[in-house]
Amino acid sequence: LGDEDLRLFDTLRELRKHLASEQGVPPYVVFGDAALLEMCQTRPANEEEFLAITGVGQVKLERYGEMFLEAISMDEA
Repeated sequence: LGDEDLRLFDTLRELRKHLASEQGVPPYVVFGDAALLEMCQTRPANEEEFLAITGVGQVKLERYGEMFLEAISMDEA
């Protein structure tokens, strides 16, 4: 990953950690590192693109999609 991707990866990891802590689950239950890395590389911009990420299904899209898509779009600003 390049510097920009690493910065986004750290942002997404923090978001994942926060959500996992709120739910009382390990971070990998929210998303695994592989899914976060794929998000950094592909930078999905909408729900359809987010669903294409390995490890993202309809439930995780509905539960976390908006927050992660917002974090990704804020990184590009």
